[in-house]
Amino acid sequence: MELLHYIRDEILGSAAGAVPFSRFMELALYHPQLGYYTSARAKVGKEGDFYTSATVHPVFAETLADVVLEMWEKTGMTEPVLVEAGGGTGSLVRHVAERIRTAAPPWYARMRLVLVEASPYHRELQQQALADCACPITWYDTIEEAAAAERVEGVLLSNEWLDAFPVHILEKRADGWHEVGVSWDEESSSLKEVLLPSLTEAVAEYLAEAEPQVEAGSRIEVNLGMKAAITAAACLLKRGYVITIDYGDEEELLYHPSRKRGTLMCYRRHQAHDNPYIYVGEQDMTAHVNFSALRRWGEAAGLLPVAYMRQDQFLLRSGILTKLTEHQDRDPFASEAMRRNRAIRQLISPEGMGGVFRVLVQAKGIPADLPLRFLHNTSFWT
Repeated sequence: MELLHYIRDEILGSAAGAVPFSRFMELALYHPQLGYYTSARAKVGKEGDFYTSATVHPVFAETLADVVLEMWEKTGMTEPVLVEAGGGTGSLVRHVAERIRTAAPPWYARMRLVLVEASPYHRELQQQALADCACPITWYDTIEEAAAAERVEGVLLSNEWLDAFPVHILEKRADGWHEVGVSWDEESSSLKEVLLPSLTEAVAEYLAEAEPQVEAGSRIEVNLGMKAAITAAACLLKRGYVITIDYGDEEELLYHPSRKRGTLMCYRRHQAHDNPYIYVGEQDMTAHVNFSALRRWGEAAGLLPVAYMRQDQFLLRSGILTKLTEHQDRDPFASEAMRRNRAIRQLISPEGMGGVFRVLVQAKGIPADLPLRFLHNTSFWT
């Protein structure tokens, strides 16, 4: 059965004749057999639909590995664990582990990997990517499953994970807030948007908590799955850090009039657009992460916010410029040194990845004044 037909049947079988947009997005991205992320096709890189910082060059992972090592060292962790959530192909964690192996063999000898990956296709890619890794590796389908199974000391890392969580879309009307639903138009045999008759209790709680100040006609996204995820992350961590790198902003910027229609975007074959109802199951869908909510929910679960900054600031403070390589090559495409240096510029460009992505670091059971490099190295503040 085609995914669109599956979604149609669920819509027609529902009491309201419509499902919340969040349910539609969940099916489009994560249906066990037909969803975008669970299907056996390339999503990232030249042959896929989008690029991530991790796919630009291993120097991104090398810099993150240095951050992880410093966190382990300065907290004196004896059984260090690196948790990666939503790692996709496994490229990032492979290069992080390789950097730790070459830069700090004693830490590599006692580290363990915990990988959270729901997609069987991506889990297989991760197993292939880590085939030569000597570290013990444990896989879980969800962060909640990991938290139910164990408690660890270490670092939980995610790069472009939360932005792909299903979101509720809310629209402000003159009479208040309404949730956007997805219905089926029999005449055109296509999906269409409707407004649902009432708000769920969880959505209403969020509105009471955040009190978004927007004008009538505005839309916002609410990522309730993120609340469950960060709560589970806090439970999984006995002691350690959470590093979240993603598209996003703080609430007041997300709800600015310039974003009146929200931040939901779709990506297919490196083309961006805002129509989630075409290419269902064949395109990525993302919404900006609300870092104010992530910080607030993290604090409620016991995670102390340590730092929040743009990706360029974080990478510069973490020493990425020390990884520039001198060379005398003239061909920028034939030279590995020039490719590396070009990638560093791309990762820290304020007009590109450096300015688009945000980094939030949260801690549990760690002194707030621990002198980590990215907190105190202000030489490259931009």
